[in-house]
Amino acid sequence: MLRRLIMSFVILDNFLTALTRKLFPTRYKLTGHCRQCGQCCRRIILTMTPAQARSPLFTNLSVRWISWLFGFRLLEIDHEHDSLVFDCRHQLADGRCGVYRWRPNVCRNYPLVDYFKKPVLLPGCGYTVAVARLEASGKS
Repeated sequence: MLRRLIMSFVILDNFLTALTRKLFPTRYKLTGHCRQCGQCCRRIILTMTPAQARSPLFTNLSVRWISWLFGFRLLEIDHEHDSLVFDCRHQLADGRCGVYRWRPNVCRNYPLVDYFKKPVLLPGCGYTVAVARLEASGKS
């Protein structure tokens, strides 16, 4: 029950993030579509800042929180890229999501289009990345 309540706030955050991205577009644009292969569920990469990655306390708390809240399993701590790598216990045998309605933001937003960096896609992903054509202010 507590997880569902927390996830409700996460979904609200996702809506507000989408609204912000509509108002302030990013430099990059995704084209293509999800192939529902489940590759992104087998390798969930969550990046930390270098300071966070150097902190065993932060790393341990993050792993425990993410594992409990989202049902992710830690595969590795990638110190070279300051990231935590997980897989998801909710992935079904056919690659689809077993909790699709309640899936976490990291899943809803994959592939993440960052404001400052070119998105990184997993091998076999149905999306491609292109530089967005930004509309001039005042034009529709």
